[in-house]
Amino acid sequence: MVAFSCCIYDGGDAERYEMDFYRETGWRGKFRKKNRFIIPSINRVNGKCPLTPLEVGMMLRGMGFDNNTSIYLASGEIYQAERHLDPLLKMFPLTYSKKSLATPDELAPFEVTSCKAFSCKVW
Repeated sequence: MVAFSCCIYDGGDAERYEMDFYRETGWRGKFRKKNRFIIPSINRVNGKCPLTPLEVGMMLRGMGFDNNTSIYLASGEIYQAERHLDPLLKMFPLTYSKKSLATPDELAPFEVTSCKAFSCKVW
């Protein structure tokens, strides 16, 4: 989701390279057309970027939720999950995902395989 929003966070050149790779793999040139201008900082100011886990935690705290609040992360793989989720997990230790609530055997019937270009993923 972050890759396709054309947003840049704090991962530096390495993150920028990876996001470019994911965009090109998934969208084949859509983001590199000569008449298409992508300015990540403008996307961010205009509210077109997904919130970071830290921003989500701060928003929930601002709304009055405390660290006894349970959170379910309904997402696929999170880019550099350990680094990005750490602030949210410190604010809300009762955070769960499908992998923390079910065993691999229980999840197996729901796996979907997606093959695009040069890579295949199983969720």
